[in-house]
Amino acid sequence: MAAKPKVTMNFPSGHDAHGLELPPPDDDAIAHSTRLAEVIAERIESRGGLIGFDEYMRMSLYEPGLGYYSSATPKFGAQGDFVTAPEISPLFGFCIAQQAAAVIEQGCGARVLEFGAGSGKLCAQILSALPGLEAYQILDLSAGLRQRQQALLQRELSAELFHKIEWLSSLPQQFDGIVLANEVLDAMPVHILSKQGKWCECGVAYDGQRFGWHYFAPDAPVIDAIRSIESRLGDFADGYTSEVNLNYLPWFRALAQACKRALVLIIDYGYEQDQYYHPGRKLGTLTCHYQHRVHNNPLVYPGLQDITAFVDFDACADAAEDSGFELSGLVNQAQFLLANGLLEESQRLADESDAMARMTISKQVGTLTLPQEMGEKFKVLAMQKNIALELPAMQRKGAHG
Repeated sequence: MAAKPKVTMNFPSGHDAHGLELPPPDDDAIAHSTRLAEVIAERIESRGGLIGFDEYMRMSLYEPGLGYYSSATPKFGAQGDFVTAPEISPLFGFCIAQQAAAVIEQGCGARVLEFGAGSGKLCAQILSALPGLEAYQILDLSAGLRQRQQALLQRELSAELFHKIEWLSSLPQQFDGIVLANEVLDAMPVHILSKQGKWCECGVAYDGQRFGWHYFAPDAPVIDAIRSIESRLGDFADGYTSEVNLNYLPWFRALAQACKRALVLIIDYGYEQDQYYHPGRKLGTLTCHYQHRVHNNPLVYPGLQDITAFVDFDACADAAEDSGFELSGLVNQAQFLLANGLLEESQRLADESDAMARMTISKQVGTLTLPQEMGEKFKVLAMQKNIALELPAMQRKGAHG
């Protein structure tokens, strides 16, 4: 049996490969990251010296006990690496609860299934605003995150509301209700392609000290996907680099099989395809988050930083339709929140608050809705299965489909 590769991971001192200043990890974090690097290096060696970036990303994020989302390190809020909308303001969860209440009145099941519930704050906000829900199910495969969610929800909710929450290890059967996926699809592993005369896939190799990029010939599903995009948008210029996500279709197929009747809300940052693959976006959308620094080098600090790619909402919508869902619309986050009572609720809270709290509420509304903040970057994609719901919040000129 071949010996495991000995890893002497070279951690950048202060800057990543692109010059961005990154805080150095502490000794425990370095030890954790080195253990994951050894596992990845072993995988690379077993594959002949090269793995696809999609596999590197999957291992960096989800390797049991070591990947970013599999470990117990803080990820959300001031002590983590980034903030999500529920961390910014309870107004976010209130607005989703308003949409949920509206569709429950139309006959949708009074249950919520949330994928990847993060810190648990969105669950707390929705149950607080909509205590009449029959059940709130959370599907999160990270044991560390489940423990954090349980601790937070026990603190913030009454015992009656807390007992409505159920943590799942797999998709339910015959689900009837509202499915939520807030900042979930952006963490799906992606293939990275670069046009170098012909399409090449970007893989990851290891030289004994650090991971590095190497090109290889893409497999048929990957090359078919990028050529299909080119057939719709026109040929890309030499040197163009971007991502392809092949996980949408299996994800939606599995979800469709689990749902009897459902409304699904996908909330994430992303673009429709003509903007995702715009000629000016020639380096793709891959983004890393480490201690509230945003950069584009996924090959440093494995297991310590989040790695994401923007959502291709057209590919996402196509996969949903192919899986049996009916699209209800695609709107930006600002429109969705405003249509579900954001300003009215913020005004009600402001009327009950002092001057300092009113300033905080105003700042939260701006962060959630302004184009230069989250309002335009984040989108809401809605779809239904076996139910006819009216969703005025999802109506916009030029919506997908």
